[in-house]
Amino acid sequence: MSVRRKCASILAVMAFALCGHATPATAGPVDIVEFHHAAFDHYFITADAVEIGKLDSGQLTGWQRTGLSFTGLDAGDTSPGARPVCRFYGLPSAGLDSHFLSASATECDEVTTRFPLAWLYESGNVFGIYLPDLTSGQCPGNTIPVYRSWNGRSDSNHRYTTSVAVHDAMVAQGSIAEGYGPPPRPVAMCAPIPANVTLPSCVLTASRLTAQTGATVLLTATCSGSPTAYSWTGCTSAGPQCAATSAVAGTVTYTVVAANAYGAGAPSSVQVAWSLPPPPPACTIAVTTQGPTPMVGSMAVLEASCSGEVAAYRWTNCASGTQICKVWGSVAGLQTYQMVAVNAGGSSIPVTANVNWTATPLPPPGLCAQEPSLLYSDVGSEHETVHSAYSESPGFAWNGAWVVRFTVPATAHEGQTGFGTAAEYDGPPTFRELTISSTACDFRAADPSGANGPIAHTYGTTPIIYFGIRSSTPGSLGLAPGGIYYLNIRNRYVDGTESCSATQARCDALAAVRLPR
Repeated sequence: MSVRRKCASILAVMAFALCGHATPATAGPVDIVEFHHAAFDHYFITADAVEIGKLDSGQLTGWQRTGLSFTGLDAGDTSPGARPVCRFYGLPSAGLDSHFLSASATECDEVTTRFPLAWLYESGNVFGIYLPDLTSGQCPGNTIPVYRSWNGRSDSNHRYTTSVAVHDAMVAQGSIAEGYGPPPRPVAMCAPIPANVTLPSCVLTASRLTAQTGATVLLTATCSGSPTAYSWTGCTSAGPQCAATSAVAGTVTYTVVAANAYGAGAPSSVQVAWSLPPPPPACTIAVTTQGPTPMVGSMAVLEASCSGEVAAYRWTNCASGTQICKVWGSVAGLQTYQMVAVNAGGSSIPVTANVNWTATPLPPPGLCAQEPSLLYSDVGSEHETVHSAYSESPGFAWNGAWVVRFTVPATAHEGQTGFGTAAEYDGPPTFRELTISSTACDFRAADPSGANGPIAHTYGTTPIIYFGIRSSTPGSLGLAPGGIYYLNIRNRYVDGTESCSATQARCDALAAVRLPR
């Protein structure tokens, strides 16, 4: 701050006059006590026991302690670097009624020389203190900053405090920070730290150490030493907690420094690793019923499959909060069901499934009339896996067939491959029969041409059929782009006997079709 600026602020000071000059302070460290006059909204500090007594007793009316103080040196202290603090009284005849204090001999001399009719020189040594570096504002070791703010009003008054929070509040209310060093907190003086003083010591923790961009992580500083102010780096807060967020991915270090009336403690830090949210889910729906046109009153299982993380499933026309939604047909006709999956990256494109409910039984598809019961799933061209266990009984019955209808993507081309398989799910290991055919429930002997039997036929506890996109040739199964096929499954041994006992009633499984993309 320039001398011109300092003197300009001094000219505007108003306050009250204590009787006579300040009396000498007692030996040893002294408390610099702050008082406030509510009617004037003026602040005053003193280390003088007589002045403190008059103020506390009410002899000088209107003044109350603020509860704040800081440590100074007695007026006769000769510690290296200690400076005497001069004090001036602003004369009422000059429109002033306040006190001004400075530890700068230069500033004291300028007031005496330039404003002899406005400012009465009371003392050149009311107490001892230290000066900061005049350029950086840095205080010497074992001292803490004393901040000075000028109210900037015609009834000018200065406030001196070691509290960062108090100083910042004064500036926020319109006062002007004065002192040495850069803003926002130039330093006017430096107060010694008493030997028995404890500076704050903090441990900084985060509500979570990893988070996605745009989320909020709560940072908490747990501190000893009764902090009165907190200074954050990387996060904006004036208290012991700070809500941190980040718009970009990467590891961010957050730091807090807590201070009390005697100074600031050591920094405490914590790192939070921020990552980009996942992409929104991409979903498909498979439908499993007791036939391609289920009866009104029966159940359809809508099974969603989504890429990536899913936080919530939102169904329309079907009540569920999971990837499985069970719905019972109430009226005949085509019904549409919709689902949207949500994660931190957003919402999926809505996917739909249509179920054509019928009031009267319709003939089963393909060769399914020869089977005692039928479970029917449609996975389309993108869905991969369905589960029979979610279906109502008889479900995948011990002696029934399970047909999974699928469509080869029209974009598939020669050279691409895929497979169909069945495996145990929610039941004991079971030997099964598996075919791929253009006809539902086709368990005839294999015919690679597909004209007189399934294109492929196999058995096993986890039977699997591999195929390519091309015309079928002996020993090499080929499926046509855009073609509709059926993965047919039964609980049968090679000799045709059932591999699932009648007492068990059903042997549930999963069926999967991996199609070229």
